[in-house]
Amino acid sequence: MQNRDTTHRLGSGLGSSFSLRLSIYILLVTLTIFVVTLVVTYRTARQQVESEVISRSQTALDNTILRISSILGEVEATVESYATTIELSSSNSDELYAITDEIVGLGSNIIGSAIALLPCEGRYCAPYSYRHNDTIAHRQLGTRDYGYDDKEWFITPLSSGRPHWSEPYYDAGGAESNIATYSYPLRNNKGDIYAILTADISIEQFAEQVRAIKPYPDAYNFMISRSGAFLAHSRHEALHKESIFENAKRFGEPELRLLANKMVALESGITLHRRGGIDYYVIYAPVENTGWSIAVASPYTNIFSSVYDLRRAIIAIFSIGIVLIVVLSYVTIRRMTRPLKQLTLSATEIASGNFALPTPKVNSGDEMQQLRDSFEDMRTSLIAYIEELRTTTAQRERMASELRVARDIQLGMLPKDEDLAQYGTSLSIASRLIAAKEVGGDLYNFFVEGGRLHFIVGDVSGKGVPAALVMAVICRMFRTVANVTTSPAEILSMLGRVLAERNDSNMFCTAFVGILDLESGELSYANAGHNPPIIFGGCKEPEYLAMETNIPLGIVDDYVYVGGRCSIAQGEHILVYTDGVTEATDAQGEFYGASRLAETLSHCRAQQPYEVVDRVFEELSRFSQGCEQSDDIAMLDIRVTER
Repeated sequence: MQNRDTTHRLGSGLGSSFSLRLSIYILLVTLTIFVVTLVVTYRTARQQVESEVISRSQTALDNTILRISSILGEVEATVESYATTIELSSSNSDELYAITDEIVGLGSNIIGSAIALLPCEGRYCAPYSYRHNDTIAHRQLGTRDYGYDDKEWFITPLSSGRPHWSEPYYDAGGAESNIATYSYPLRNNKGDIYAILTADISIEQFAEQVRAIKPYPDAYNFMISRSGAFLAHSRHEALHKESIFENAKRFGEPELRLLANKMVALESGITLHRRGGIDYYVIYAPVENTGWSIAVASPYTNIFSSVYDLRRAIIAIFSIGIVLIVVLSYVTIRRMTRPLKQLTLSATEIASGNFALPTPKVNSGDEMQQLRDSFEDMRTSLIAYIEELRTTTAQRERMASELRVARDIQLGMLPKDEDLAQYGTSLSIASRLIAAKEVGGDLYNFFVEGGRLHFIVGDVSGKGVPAALVMAVICRMFRTVANVTTSPAEILSMLGRVLAERNDSNMFCTAFVGILDLESGELSYANAGHNPPIIFGGCKEPEYLAMETNIPLGIVDDYVYVGGRCSIAQGEHILVYTDGVTEATDAQGEFYGASRLAETLSHCRAQQPYEVVDRVFEELSRFSQGCEQSDDIAMLDIRVTER
């Protein structure tokens, strides 16, 4: 009621023309364009700022990597130039110190150099020169108590035969700082490695360069080694304590571990990262010479501060504009929609079922009057439609009721399995009929007369009421004709003549007729275009009965049907069925088929007829997977249990 009253209040008043309403629509379109323009402007500004931060951070990162690579390249060039000219005549320490002194003296970024000879019989010789204050000091790296043959800077180039930058480490007793060592293998005339020439550089100089990257006030930067250890960080407390992997584990940041994996793999790129509730743009790239990697993290709050200011200004302007538009629109629409109130009340009454309420008069001569006239036409048409629907519904209900009665009558015409109980245990039979619609054209009938079981299974063309009428005729006539002759072929001939007479609808019926001698087990039969029955049970595998198919009933009135004979052993079954069984389909449109039916019956040889019929229907249901039944289904299973 509250919504309905609100609708009434909003619709209480339209003017004599829709021109003002059109003006409101134009205003709304203008407002939409204005909002879209503001949104596009905001997004464009954000994209431009984002592009700027990427460019600024990338430029700063590239310049830093270029400076670091230049220093590393200078060290490599210095070592390599000496390595190609050194010819050691002996392991005299003075001679070796002269070389390392010269390397330290020439290389402005080299703080130490050593020539480590291959150890021989436990003897180590590795003269080391290094800067100490303003002088060059000496130290022997190899002693009896301290060997260098397990150090990375020695064993890696020795095993690979190639120059190598070591993982950064703290040089205690020498440079007394974090250093990285460039090692170059020295070879003799035979090409064998006899010593490793090294040059040490301080990591601190790179740390200062990394910390100098400052694209934004709150940005932070770091450099990691090949193993993920922090070599430089704008926050000093992160150094020398833990690697980036340990940092990611301690803070529970899988995104940081993913970033670390990419950096250690020497990849470059841009990613988004969240730390401490703050979102960061992270740009990273490798230092190819050493396997190190540098990252620059810029916070969103710094990057988009100007965009956030613009957004606040846009929201303020937009809010004021919306308030003004709502007030003006409400006042205008209130005045415009006044004539709609009565139409709204009328619509409410009609919705509640009161179609007799007349539509209020509107003489405005504009679109509002056209609306009222259309509404009146709708009310009149609705009254006529409802009356027609009521009549149609009553007819359908009456037809459905009649069809239900017809189905009951049809099923009542068929014999019941328990009708054969009077014959004791010598005969067991089970039947089943399921129509695809309310009534169908499949049929079966059976009775025992003179020690013989007479039975028929048929399938009338088509479905529904016409097929059911033909089915009823054949069922009734079968018993009458079967009392006249004991030949199944003659029974089919008589039924065919009756059905062919005055068959203006060209309907036909396939049928199988059998007469089983209960004492001898001899079965005489005839087939009129019907599916061949299956004989199985006892020691016999399922086998389709060979026979003359003949033509269906009702096509030719003087057709002479040909029958056959066979013997049914004690304990064997004969299953007669309609094509609704073998032509049942699954969701893919595949038929159930005769082979599947035979396979199912191969597991039913020792079962009773009612069990056989139930098993077949269960298999059909499982096969069809809930698909709608497309044809009538009828089955009759007969078993002679004693003689």
